[in-house]
Amino acid sequence: PATVPPSTVPVSPHRDAVLAALNGVLGDHLAATGNPLAIPMAFRRSGRVLEPRLEKGSRILLLVHGLCRSDLQWLRKGHDHGASLAADLGLTPVYLHYNSGRAIATNGRELAMRLEALVADWGEPVSDIVVVAHSMGGLVARSACHVGEQAGHVWRKKLDKLVFLGTPHHGAPLERGGHW
Repeated sequence: PATVPPSTVPVSPHRDAVLAALNGVLGDHLAATGNPLAIPMAFRRSGRVLEPRLEKGSRILLLVHGLCRSDLQWLRKGHDHGASLAADLGLTPVYLHYNSGRAIATNGRELAMRLEALVADWGEPVSDIVVVAHSMGGLVARSACHVGEQAGHVWRKKLDKLVFLGTPHHGAPLERGGHW
């Protein structure tokens, strides 16, 4: 059977939410076994993978979701928080879609590399990057910053602000209790 190109598959927030939850719980296993349900990291908008060379705007707002979530879940009751914030601040919204069940360091390394490529391929020179990260997404963003700094990545020098929403920088209470 012929494979349907991803850009033509209808976007389903419900399907995305189920896959995000599955990846949050079993994502490391899904990725390690090459399971087609494993979410590959991608920059998206409205559930569609971006083509950076076609993008406009020199200032990027990157939104990074948390554990068991999807990039489509920045939309709540018809209001897209990312798009609204980007419009208010004169930024171009970009949503990270990733397998939140993989190790934070693994996702951080991949995000750092993908951000470097995004800046290089963007439709015009990028002047600023602002990151808004929710929960575990903040840990992934922080890890990417470390990798980008160590590697001397261009995107890291363009990072203007990093906003954390409910990020468990000292570990989540449940995780700490389990470790104890």
